[in-house]
Amino acid sequence: LSYTAIVLVALLAISATTLNAQSTGSWFKVPFPFTVAGQIMPAGQYFVEGLWWNAVAFHSAEGKAGLIVMAQKSPRTQETKTKLIFQRYGEHYFLATAELPNMDYGRAFQTTEVSHVIKSAATVSQARPEIVEIAGK
Repeated sequence: LSYTAIVLVALLAISATTLNAQSTGSWFKVPFPFTVAGQIMPAGQYFVEGLWWNAVAFHSAEGKAGLIVMAQKSPRTQETKTKLIFQRYGEHYFLATAELPNMDYGRAFQTTEVSHVIKSAATVSQARPEIVEIAGK
């Protein structure tokens, strides 16, 4: 294993209880499955935290394997709100942006070829995505 892979595995192994004390993360209850960076995440409760290299970590409350995704800086819609912003096409939800606590910028996620195909199919019946926001706790 390379050093980077070891660091990523170590970050994912940290318990969600410990992560709750972190200042750049928040809990979110997501009532639907969603796609982020080509990965499908099941509905559930997640601790989502911003990491210092513009990455975002997703930790499941059920103790399942987590996910770390590279993101781009994005302007925040509001300074104090903590939220996840999804784009909904039909029954498919894509995480577009995470606005996390104590961070100057939001984090925007890349779409993948799979999401482009689904979005293209959805545009026949729905030209614009519905924006769905979930507040953090």
